[in-house]
Amino acid sequence: MIKQIPFELEKILRKKGLLILLLLLINVFLVWYFNKPSELEPSLSAYKAVSRDLSALGAEEQIEYLNSILEDIDGLNTVETVTNFQLQNTDYGREMAEHILRTQRDIYEKYKDIYAAGDYLRYTNSLKTERTFIEGILAECETVADYDNYIKSIEDNKNLLNGVSIFHKNEGNTFSARNIEKSFYDHEGMTAKNIRFAPSRGVKIASQSLVTDLLLVLAVFLFASGLISEEKEKGLFYITRATRGGVAKSLGAKIAAMLICCFSVTALLFGANFIYAEVTTGICDLSASLQSISDFTESNLRITLGEYFLLRYLIKSVVLFTFGAALCAVAIVSSRGFVLPLCGVGFLALDYAAYIFIPAYSKFAPLKYLSFWGLVDPKDLLGGYLNFNINEYPVNRLTLGIVIIAVCLAGAVAAAFILFAKGRRLEIRRIRIVFPLPAFHGRLVLHEAHKILFTNRAAAVLLIFLLLIGYGDLGQKYTLSVGEEYYRNFMLSVEGKLTDESEEKILTENARYENAFKQIELIEKMIASGEIERAEGEQLKSAYQAQTMFYPYFTRVMEQYDHAKEHGGTLIYDTGYGYLFGRRGKGFLTDYLLLTLCVVFAFSNVLPIEERYSSWNLISATAKGKRKIIISKIAVCAVCVTITAALPWVFRISSVSKVFPLGVWAGSVSDLPMYFDLALNMPIRVFITLMIILQILTFMIVMGAVLLISQRLKNGAATLFAGLAFFAVPPTLAVMGIDFAKWFSLYPLYALSSVVKFG
Repeated sequence: MIKQIPFELEKILRKKGLLILLLLLINVFLVWYFNKPSELEPSLSAYKAVSRDLSALGAEEQIEYLNSILEDIDGLNTVETVTNFQLQNTDYGREMAEHILRTQRDIYEKYKDIYAAGDYLRYTNSLKTERTFIEGILAECETVADYDNYIKSIEDNKNLLNGVSIFHKNEGNTFSARNIEKSFYDHEGMTAKNIRFAPSRGVKIASQSLVTDLLLVLAVFLFASGLISEEKEKGLFYITRATRGGVAKSLGAKIAAMLICCFSVTALLFGANFIYAEVTTGICDLSASLQSISDFTESNLRITLGEYFLLRYLIKSVVLFTFGAALCAVAIVSSRGFVLPLCGVGFLALDYAAYIFIPAYSKFAPLKYLSFWGLVDPKDLLGGYLNFNINEYPVNRLTLGIVIIAVCLAGAVAAAFILFAKGRRLEIRRIRIVFPLPAFHGRLVLHEAHKILFTNRAAAVLLIFLLLIGYGDLGQKYTLSVGEEYYRNFMLSVEGKLTDESEEKILTENARYENAFKQIELIEKMIASGEIERAEGEQLKSAYQAQTMFYPYFTRVMEQYDHAKEHGGTLIYDTGYGYLFGRRGKGFLTDYLLLTLCVVFAFSNVLPIEERYSSWNLISATAKGKRKIIISKIAVCAVCVTITAALPWVFRISSVSKVFPLGVWAGSVSDLPMYFDLALNMPIRVFITLMIILQILTFMIVMGAVLLISQRLKNGAATLFAGLAFFAVPPTLAVMGIDFAKWFSLYPLYALSSVVKFG
């Protein structure tokens, strides 16, 4: 049997190896995509930075440090609120600003210079995001720091129970009493000695991913299919079972191969997650106690974080192997190819329904917490503490979970051997179901479109990636700071051709700033000459300093005004166009990567599909001929690329315009400050049209290269990996932080409006 295991593994790797590698790439991509923070969320590097700052501090010092940051944020918010009221230029605004200054003068004076300097943010890009981020970290830190009190509360419950039991002997025979006593003994002797707090985000990314779990389940389906179903299709079991020891050795080798594959693919996918988490957010010291993470403070396990990762990996791998053995048993007993996926998906759906809908307080709670989905993600199994009520006796969830896993594993393996020994259904009978589909043979282009989009499943690929792009672009949240709001309101009031009215408004605002600066300079001279006390002078200056708070934003107005006066151009509120053209915010890199993956996945098998069925010889003999068929395929792919590359602009315009109005479409693009030096004098709408055409042409090049590679290699899988290597690796490296990698791709052409410096 042992000699047969490498043979079974070789069959899986030969047939499914590329698919497993593809699952790994998909897993890394989706983990990155779904953990990619929006503009209003802290970056992943913020967690690494705060972990670094907290690592050198003790528990009490960590809390003091985080509270000091929140105190600073409150002070800066006070300055921002006063400034905002003053900018309203209404009686109500002035009254509210004066009220805050009267009641919080000391706070305002302490933070006004810091706010004016603009370098007060430590981890994020806005005060609101900073507060939310620090409050979350502080809540976790306080939970971990309170661990000794948590242990003490368990001891207090035990002492209280003992006091009650003296007077009521029957109190000690209930589940509640026994549960309190068991909790005490399970936590007895635990202390905060080896606890070193760290934010939980890195641990969550490294170990908790529904996407990865789903991909692992898919991998188990592939293993079961490769080990059992494919051999039944070829009728090979009639031969292998007839050999000496054919039943036990043959199936034993397959089960052993399933075991090795489950452990290997789990290590592969979650190893990738661990590396990604360590690089982006950092992970707590693996030698620290498990209770260093706030989500795990209730656990009674005396293990380190590193041991937690190891136990989690072992439990997940064993649960997946148990599921795989059960699938093998189903594949052995079924004579129809659809039975295996139907039974597997049906079981997972029912199990997930039980996991979701069974209440935690129900007597059926074990079915909720110890279901497949509850065990394949053993976060609560290892990181929490729960006892089930079994006939008024508390049974620990981890203990019961291990027993259930062992019983199910033994049952699944035994079922596979028994069913294989009986050997009643040793081949797959195919069922041919014909659905009436519309005839596409009347026109060659429509026929090829049907083959590419439906037979080759390009339509599903295009839809999936467009949903991902739409999710990213339409879900993008933009921050509108107080200063940006001032700039937006002022620019919208003067937007358009420079008129006497708009010029007067700009010059009046400029005169107000100049007067404020002159008054500040005059007061400083009076302080220097001793005419007034410094405290009095600082108080006089504060009102004028508040007026100049948004002068940096007004300089952007003056920049456009000077350009319009010199060149006769148009005043335009340009912030939204900055986001639209990729000069602000996240740029085009994510969309470029998604579109690259979309084109490679969708069209890598367009030409090789004919090789698969040996159709070229027949096609060459038709009236249309091979050349016209290839032209039709290229035309269909070109239409798909055109639609796919243009739609992100619809998403982006819709998302940006909700926050930053995109007016004056007829204005010249050279009137935007970012393009002052652009020689081409064209309307903005024409410039946008040219950018869309350029991006479509970029992916026409990618599409053409993929089709050319596929014609040379004559293999869809080989083309897929070659296309990913040539076109997807550079933007992927750029997204991961290796910025220069994008210059080894077509990204500079795709994002010409953002990468070329026009001004």
